[in-house]
Amino acid sequence: MTILEDPATGARADEAGDRRRVIGTSQLRKEDDRLLRGDGRFTDDVEPARVLYMAVARCPYPHARITHVDASAAAALAGVEHVLTPAEVRRDTEPLSVLRPVPGAPTLPYYALAQDVATHEGQPVVSVVASSRHVAEDALELLDITYEPLPHVVDVLSALEPDAPVLHPSVLDSNLLAANSDGSGDPEARFAEADVVVEGRFRINRVTALPMETRGVVAQWRSGARELTVHCSSQVPHLIRKQLAETLRLDESEIRAVASDVGGGFGQKLGVFPEDVLACLHAIALRRPVKWSEDRAEHFRGSTHARESVHDYRIAADSTGRILAMTNVYATDIGGWNSPFGSAQLSSVVFNGPYKVDDGYAERRVTLTNKTPVGAYRGYGQPEVNFAYERLMDQLARRLDLDPVELRARNMVTPQDMPWKNPTGAVYDSGDYERCLRMAADAVDWAGHRARGRTPRPDGRLVGIGFASFVERTGYASARFLARRGSVFGAHESVTLRANRSGGIDAYTGVSTMGQSSETAFAQVVADVFGTDYEAVRVHAGDTATSPLNTGAFASRTMIAAGGALRAAAEQLAAKTRRIAAWQLDVTADEVEIAGSVARVGAEPARAVPLTAVYTAAITGQGIPPGEEPGLEATAHFEPSDAAYSFGTAAAQVAVDPQTGEFEVERFVMVHDGGTVVNPTIVEGQVRGGLAQGFGAALSEELRYDADTGQLVNGSMVDYFVPTAADLPQVELLHTEVPSPVTPFGVRGVGEVGTIPPGAAVANAVCDALADHGVELTALPITPEAVWSALAGRSAAREPELTPTPADLPDGGVEY
Repeated sequence: MTILEDPATGARADEAGDRRRVIGTSQLRKEDDRLLRGDGRFTDDVEPARVLYMAVARCPYPHARITHVDASAAAALAGVEHVLTPAEVRRDTEPLSVLRPVPGAPTLPYYALAQDVATHEGQPVVSVVASSRHVAEDALELLDITYEPLPHVVDVLSALEPDAPVLHPSVLDSNLLAANSDGSGDPEARFAEADVVVEGRFRINRVTALPMETRGVVAQWRSGARELTVHCSSQVPHLIRKQLAETLRLDESEIRAVASDVGGGFGQKLGVFPEDVLACLHAIALRRPVKWSEDRAEHFRGSTHARESVHDYRIAADSTGRILAMTNVYATDIGGWNSPFGSAQLSSVVFNGPYKVDDGYAERRVTLTNKTPVGAYRGYGQPEVNFAYERLMDQLARRLDLDPVELRARNMVTPQDMPWKNPTGAVYDSGDYERCLRMAADAVDWAGHRARGRTPRPDGRLVGIGFASFVERTGYASARFLARRGSVFGAHESVTLRANRSGGIDAYTGVSTMGQSSETAFAQVVADVFGTDYEAVRVHAGDTATSPLNTGAFASRTMIAAGGALRAAAEQLAAKTRRIAAWQLDVTADEVEIAGSVARVGAEPARAVPLTAVYTAAITGQGIPPGEEPGLEATAHFEPSDAAYSFGTAAAQVAVDPQTGEFEVERFVMVHDGGTVVNPTIVEGQVRGGLAQGFGAALSEELRYDADTGQLVNGSMVDYFVPTAADLPQVELLHTEVPSPVTPFGVRGVGEVGTIPPGAAVANAVCDALADHGVELTALPITPEAVWSALAGRSAAREPELTPTPADLPDGGVEY
């Protein structure tokens, strides 16, 4: 990774002395030693004594009434210990709660087992616990369940038709769960006066996060102590604890949630799933540990999916290419139920991308279909809308015979404009968007490409270059912002730092470690702010019994919110350490500095006391100043005042065979700004990992449902084409560093940014290569078949537009 602004990648001297800084350096990851040795502790590694195993019977139909359930034969099988049916779950639990409700949406009672009607293939109906998973699976075959298939709908637009079968008729009279809108100005007036209007319908494919570790849970109940311990593969252990308490009718103090190592989450592991509740119910009934590990077939049908949506996007401009208005009316598929995090919102938040427009409108229609529920996934609406507006930016450039790079630059929000509020209320904090665009254009020799024209190579292939510029919201503004949306979690993070007699500092956080390197980054912040060695800081993560209440790891918010809490706690801890050391050195606290493993007099570095001695004095209370309380620990909370917006531009170069539609991504350049870089290696890893998922969704991944049967037709690793390392193009990663003025240390989130631009950049590159053929791609994934169909003029016929709703709709609150 090339970083173009300070800090440098090596350790650097502090302005006040020779203390070595660790923020901005590529320290070795804290997590790697145990993970490379096979000593990670994932949920499936938890194997308590006398553990039993759970298996779940799932509805085989997309929509069916459950008319009869008889589990007696299954219960009688040798080795079966317990069976749960829908009626027992309804009796013993409350419906699963939604952590992020859709504004204006009614509550859809969703139990851990389907009640009268199942609304998607794979919905749990009965669960069985036995001495082994094999026995439990055998018992499922003995269940007598009678289904009455009902009419189904699996297309998001068809679901909105008046004659579509309604999934939840007792609550809704259609499949529109809710509609939300936001905007400013008078976009329709701007469209009326525009010199040119470009518009299109853009279809975004349904995908799944596919973490290496599938979901899992191990539940243990100590009845005498009334203590439920739940080991789970989750990004949000404190929210898991909250939801389980509500659903199981327990107090939160009776539940401990532990998520030690998590093998990837990507947004999918947010909130309680039905299987979590079922395992707890079995464990409470049996007073024995119960374990469930999701297999891949269950993952494709029982976890959550993402992305699927249809966007009707319009851009109005004058003859010079200046954008006058932008609108996006889109239907987003939420599946059969509203999952804990539900429908993606950020397609509305950043609907205009990096372009300055005062007149704009975004309307989201959250639609129910007979498919697996949709939840959060890396990017959460931003890759979807980026594909729509960036495809239209290239079409606008062709309509006006303008250079697409110059068109983008002409319309970008400038550094002088910021902070700038877009039409849906998002406040862009800072950044130099055009600089990233120019760097990407220079890196792929855009000027040379324009000069060469579209002359075929000797093999007949045509070369095209495409761009995708973007902004990404990272973090949340405040709890007040979340409250306006009805979200039941906060925007803050909390940490506890505790010194120990060995001279180290223990950091306790509820943030699970799931590949985002939070242990390493957290330790770097503590070491840097406190002044101790990086090796002296140990992070203990993901256990609600040891960490202060927190929110969790998602929304590219972890480093923003946790960084503030870590800084505050480290400052408190350092201040007390200096006071105690000053007492021992017979100087004032202002004269003492912490440097590595000692506290020393700044003016006389030879006068020093080991931190082990300072910490021991504090812990024992022996040898501390009069009036100083014993102990040496600090707990701090931090809530960001504003969201920070990452930004950048990606450029793709492709070679396309105009006869067959086959193409190759030959180069991919990503220029990205994540604010102050805490660890360059981690940032590079996060961006590259996001790009891998972005390429998968852009080029090969798609969950396909058969319209006639409603069945998922490619729900296996054989048929779902997730890319391997060999399938990914070489990525050239450049990185500018503009500190955000609204976050601790100036950081911006980087966890999701890689998923945003690949689809639009590759599509624009293909269309650039085939511009003389009039090809315009409007759907993901981009496959050779799709390109060939466009070349052959076999694109789908234009469907009725999603016109803006004339009546007022509930908005999503400030910034959606």
